[in-house]
Amino acid sequence: MANKSKTRWIVGGVVIAGAIVGMSFLSLGDNLIYFYTPSEAQAKAAELQGQTIKVGGMVLPGSVKWQPEGLSLDFTMTDLKGHNIGVHHNGTPPDMFKEGQGVVVEGRISDDGQSIASRNLMVKHSEEYKKPGAEHSSMDKELLEKSLFKGQQTSVK
Repeated sequence: MANKSKTRWIVGGVVIAGAIVGMSFLSLGDNLIYFYTPSEAQAKAAELQGQTIKVGGMVLPGSVKWQPEGLSLDFTMTDLKGHNIGVHHNGTPPDMFKEGQGVVVEGRISDDGQSIASRNLMVKHSEEYKKPGAEHSSMDKELLEKSLFKGQQTSVK
């Protein structure tokens, strides 16, 4: 009798765990946002209609049109292989946004695949850390001394 009860608990646990995993995968599929290059996005534009997608590429030099009074940004994104997509973004661009910079645009692509309406604009940046030069370190020490050691006779070395 004990083995039968134990087997039922194990089978029940496996069924519940399987149901949880299955439901997780089903709900996760609705929240995935796929990443495309400009050429892939243009080729699949018809099947991507109505979906939020991410497209990554470079900001084409000379294509940026920023209107600060209306917070309107238009530019061309390229894959450097001749495939370009126009991007329209409402809102302030990220601080590191500039021509020739890598960007990832999240939004919806047009029917013809020639433009994307951005809802989120992200800038790719270098993962390289550069230590500030000597001219910055003396100023940093001075600021640190003023903020941390007010009234104390200690100095940072």
